[in-house]
Amino acid sequence: MRPITRRSALAGGAALASTLALTSCGGGDDEIDTEGAIESPDENVITDTDDPKIVKEKTTISLMSGRPPTTAEDWDDVACVKLAEETTNLHIDFGLVPLDGVGEKQNLSLASGEYPEAFYRTSISNGDLAKYSSQGTFIALDDLIEKYMPNLSGIMTENPTIRDGLTQPDGHIYSLPQIYDPEFLGMRYMFKLWVRQDWLDRFGMDTPDSLDAYEAYLEESVKNGPKEAGAGNGFVADGINTLIEALLGTFEIGNQGTDVGTIDEDPDSPGTVRFYPVTDGYRDLLTYLNKLYSNGLIMKDIFSTDAQKVNALGSDGLVGSTYTQTPAGFFGKEGEAYTALAPLTREGNPDPAWHAVRSEVASIGQFAMTDRCSHPVELARWMDWWFSDEGAKAFFMGIEGESYEEVDGRYELLPEITEAGSIDEGLEPYALYLGGRYPGLANDTWFRGVETTDQAVAGSELVEPYALEEVWPKFTFTEEESLMLSSVGNDLTKHLEESRSAFITGKKPLSEWDDYVAQFENMGLEEYVQAHQASHDRRNG
Repeated sequence: MRPITRRSALAGGAALASTLALTSCGGGDDEIDTEGAIESPDENVITDTDDPKIVKEKTTISLMSGRPPTTAEDWDDVACVKLAEETTNLHIDFGLVPLDGVGEKQNLSLASGEYPEAFYRTSISNGDLAKYSSQGTFIALDDLIEKYMPNLSGIMTENPTIRDGLTQPDGHIYSLPQIYDPEFLGMRYMFKLWVRQDWLDRFGMDTPDSLDAYEAYLEESVKNGPKEAGAGNGFVADGINTLIEALLGTFEIGNQGTDVGTIDEDPDSPGTVRFYPVTDGYRDLLTYLNKLYSNGLIMKDIFSTDAQKVNALGSDGLVGSTYTQTPAGFFGKEGEAYTALAPLTREGNPDPAWHAVRSEVASIGQFAMTDRCSHPVELARWMDWWFSDEGAKAFFMGIEGESYEEVDGRYELLPEITEAGSIDEGLEPYALYLGGRYPGLANDTWFRGVETTDQAVAGSELVEPYALEEVWPKFTFTEEESLMLSSVGNDLTKHLEESRSAFITGKKPLSEWDDYVAQFENMGLEEYVQAHQASHDRRNG
């Protein structure tokens, strides 16, 4: 296949995309001049961004929105939405679609040309962002962000990584992100490796700090953990990738964080991307996991189990180790017995390192404006309100005095919220962030989830000294690259997952490693890596 170079990756769509996306009505309704409305807002629009009111006379804007099942059935009834309308004088017709069906409906609307003014919380894929921005359906947001979105613009100025993560190959921004504050440890280091402190005490063991010590603890957990001898489990989680993620730093792979999947940076060639599942470090990791699995130290059905079963085992006191945000948040009283582990070391690599680090740009594609938007300035200002302190507090916590209060300088949810069946149930009438996949900024000031509990924070603080300081946000690709990745990438992923399971369970011996690597190469690994290299090079200029 023809290699994708920096020149070819850019040439195919850059000029056309920047031209079409920045002109009016690139394929939409010819009666709507979106670009004209950006350049010359009508007299009803209040362009002063210091004024929270956006329009003089109430205006309605129509969206298509993905509704997570944990949110209210009618967002018009949610307190933070009411506050937004009172503050801005904008009414939003959200056009709610159940989250599990919004992707299909979004695709149909774009294909038919019958699409709304904007898409909200629909998780637009990188491929669709590239495709529909080049066609002019999604409009560039650069000027709107600069002129009418001071809150988001300020966030990106403070952290250029966010702008880098949003920028498409043609140099423009077409969507808004879900952002984690860089200092929000509970989100950046969301998952940790945990063991039971009470079992350690009973076994007379120190907290494991190496692979050998962790293995010894798992052996004791299986034999003597619960009250019923032999009834215990070693490592338990809803998938083997959890333990792989926990051990990335130990085996010196995944050195650019978890948001870029199986791509990291070649430590011997800075600036060069690599596919780490074909490295010696990954092979060594699989060898270790095969040893644990063969000795019964990893639950046998880890490749097919779900979170519900994991939580049931944990609540029954049958889990020696797990990988989660906070065991107490999912195992109840039994979960309070767990303590987090610092990164494990291995022979030949005595320096602990934590590579399970999320990017500040948690996701892109959570909002996109189309060339059918009659109210681009108004909508941009409305979106920016949610990035303000007032808007973000409402989005995540609801209304002060009704769902949260300030206690000793910190915002805390009221007891009637925290003592409901779940925090999600308690916040449903008040907040909108529930279910994730939103454009907004999550930080420790106004986000209250399991990631902010004492146990979770203690775990995050434990791994912080060993964590990567900077990680890569997800890559962005041209339409050509996206098409290639959707085919070659799927084949590589299938081979990776099938082989990973086979190596760990012993169905395939690691002596077949060379054949495993060769099969990746035959599937188009070189082209796959070249696309990621081109994306990395564009981002770093």
